Amino acid sequence: MKGQVEEQDDILRAIYEELRGLRESVNEIHMKISHAAPAQVARARAVSVEDVQTILGCGRSRIFELLRSGALRRGPKVGRAAMICAKSLEALLERVDREPVTPRLKRRPTRRDTGCGRSESEAILRLIRSA
Repeated sequence: MKGQVEEQDDILRAIYEELRGLRESVNEIHMKISHAAPAQVARARAVSVEDVQTILGCGRSRIFELLRSGALRRGPKVGRAAMICAKSLEALLERVDREPVTPRLKRRPTRRDTGCGRSESEAILRLIRSA
């Protein structure tokens, strides 16, 4: 009985080691694919919205804002997928690289002007409290 338990433990350890090796191999392949994608994108004439999201590091809605503003140009559609012109993407990236980084100013909280002065608001509060 004890021999069977040890044999099962050895089999489970071997399976675990094999799975860990496979997981590492899959991770290596994934890393190679993800690093190869920008090189493939550079050769393409049109790039999918998902690839542009990855390259720019922004969301889908921001990509479409850039399209509306003219910073990016649409490429030919492939089926139902929207494509972006690769040259316009390269131009955008070059502009971003050339622009000096300016610090963002903190926004001041907006002042709410209610139209009544401090004395009027205090008088209203006194009336409410007395009621």
